[in-house]
Amino acid sequence: MKNKYRYIFASLMSLPFITVFMTSRELYNGIMTAKMFYFYAVNALLLLSIAFYLVFTKKLIAITLSLLDILILLYLGYNFLRLLTTDYSSFQDDYFIWFVLLTVLYFLWKYFITFDGNDKLNKPAIILFTVFLLSGLLQAFYGIMQLYDISPGIVSNQFKVIGTLGNPDYFAGYLVSVAPFAFGIYLLSKNKKVFAGYFKTIALISFLGCIFILPSTLSRASWIACSAGIAFILWQKYHFTEKLKAIFNTKIKMVSVVAMSLIIFLVIIAGVYQIKPESAFGRLLLWKVSINMIEENPLMGVGFNKFDVAYNNYQADYFAKGNGSNTEKLLADNVRHAHNEYLQIGAEIGLIGLLIFLGIIFSAFKFSVIKNNLNTLQLTERVIINISSKAGFIALLVFALFSFPLHILPNLINFTFLLTIISRTNKPIFVKEFTLNSLVTKPVAIILIANISVLTIKYLNLYESYFKWNDAFRAAKIGYFESAKDEYERLFPVLKNNGEFLFFYGASLSAVGNYNKAIKFLEPAKHKFSDPNLYITLGQTYGRLDDFNKAESNLLHASNITPNKLFPKYLLAKLYYNYNMTEKALNMANEILNLDAKIKSTAADEIKTEMKELIERIKTSPVKAGM
Repeated sequence: MKNKYRYIFASLMSLPFITVFMTSRELYNGIMTAKMFYFYAVNALLLLSIAFYLVFTKKLIAITLSLLDILILLYLGYNFLRLLTTDYSSFQDDYFIWFVLLTVLYFLWKYFITFDGNDKLNKPAIILFTVFLLSGLLQAFYGIMQLYDISPGIVSNQFKVIGTLGNPDYFAGYLVSVAPFAFGIYLLSKNKKVFAGYFKTIALISFLGCIFILPSTLSRASWIACSAGIAFILWQKYHFTEKLKAIFNTKIKMVSVVAMSLIIFLVIIAGVYQIKPESAFGRLLLWKVSINMIEENPLMGVGFNKFDVAYNNYQADYFAKGNGSNTEKLLADNVRHAHNEYLQIGAEIGLIGLLIFLGIIFSAFKFSVIKNNLNTLQLTERVIINISSKAGFIALLVFALFSFPLHILPNLINFTFLLTIISRTNKPIFVKEFTLNSLVTKPVAIILIANISVLTIKYLNLYESYFKWNDAFRAAKIGYFESAKDEYERLFPVLKNNGEFLFFYGASLSAVGNYNKAIKFLEPAKHKFSDPNLYITLGQTYGRLDDFNKAESNLLHASNITPNKLFPKYLLAKLYYNYNMTEKALNMANEILNLDAKIKSTAADEIKTEMKELIERIKTSPVKAGM
């Protein structure tokens, strides 16, 4: 490929890093969905460019696969298999589409990151690294503006420092993916004739910006993760392995240093825990239930990308069987992620999928260019980039123990990019080389162009549907349920595979009194969506249809998902009272009065007041006449 084309393609391949800045008030859930649609558009542009290049080029395309490449392809293939074998799944699953596109990006990025005979990075690849660092710098700068109340107001949220990601935890995960990498580039290249001066300066400013704003996120996991990445850089820079071996050269000394390190680590963890102890206990419950999911589905898991559908049902079952302390009941919440990527992978695609994922991580570090010893290794640009990318990768892997960075698109993009760098700069193992001539590439390119064109039209329609979904959502929010229902009806053919959409559509139908039709959308939504509000709406809808058993079942399920919430119990108490089940109504009313609401509110006080009145009515007239 000619240099001018390499520059053009390198610029195109840096566009995914801009994903993090995309946000919209006009799309439904625009902070996240704007990023998704931008990412799809960038990949369509990139793939079309590559396809047209393949159509007109006469050159042979050389492909080289390492063990790490093969494991990544195997992981994608296994996830595809689980998607095929998962009930109520769709090829339109966005998370799977991310996997496919990021796997393509992995190989394209790897193709363009090359070095000369002196291990100096080529100039087109410098574009990728510069945009990556600048994205981190600008995101940190935006967080600083939010901290000092000078934000231009691109997004608004109940949290103060969120960047353009809508949540401090998501924002912290993004910073963690950039800061150690930037630190490594600067520290390891300092006072050495590697990289351009501007590149080192950008790395330094990016690191300082990320470190400055990171504490404001109050994400304890991100502090630990970032520290782990920085520690890796310092460990390599100052040869701590060799120094420790020289100092602690006896078993007694080694045991002493391990014990001391463990004590220091536990003290740090205890200190960090004290910042938000409720959150820590909540995670323990979450992990306990997630492990139960793995124990019941050890090999294959509950299904691809089905954690958020299955978890709440497992949590409800856990409490329904009488398990759980009062603390666990108070801290139980509506859960979408395991807050531990390894447990979530194991729960969704089983231990087989988890082993493949861990094999990718093992391969990334096992076949390294550094071998944990820089004494005899020259710090070339290739080595510096390798160490720095591993520092960022380690930080994300540690963060993944306590959060879900691989389910936030900008963070997953950075994770893939860091893995690409490691793969490109490591010593490859099990290399398989082959070439493709024009008889293969041209037909493939033409098919690719046709498919991308069709998919682009489809996703433009989907993009427009998210605008209209947002309008319907706003209408329902202010009580215009009839208008919302009509808009949802028009959108159904496009969004019928989205469980959250089905819930909103069914809820609007229920709100206008069309209960039988509402059930037709609310019941299927349970296979794709597991919010307690779905079961509450089902309970209320069945209640209005005089189907007591289904009304009670759904309300009990909602109550067991989040035992600390008063509203499902309140509805159950009223349901029992309306059906003259005074003993059950009394028990539920007393349970509500004895329950400490997780969040104090006027609504909670009103519910308790009404339950006191209900108890008085029952005592005055034990048998309620009629409905």
